[in-house]
Amino acid sequence: MQENFTPTNARKHLYEIIKSVNTQKKPVMITPANGDENQAAVIISKSDYDAMQETLYLENTGTMAKVRERQSDDSGFTDVDDIDWDKL
Repeated sequence: MQENFTPTNARKHLYEIIKSVNTQKKPVMITPANGDENQAAVIISKSDYDAMQETLYLENTGTMAKVRERQSDDSGFTDVDDIDWDKL
């Protein structure tokens, strides 16, 4: 399925677009006939949207920074029992 539609074509193929973004995990862009991408919209699956929201939450709360910090820890080992989960 193509990944870019005009609003008219998207309306005609909405069910197929919804099915496609959920099975292929690729976003579909709806661009006005004039091609102005500043006025475009993107359709993604609910699971992809939820994953993006979770990632943003983890970034905003500093959790991802802690994960990256632990990944770069030179000791090479972190005992999960030593992690203060309430302070992450």
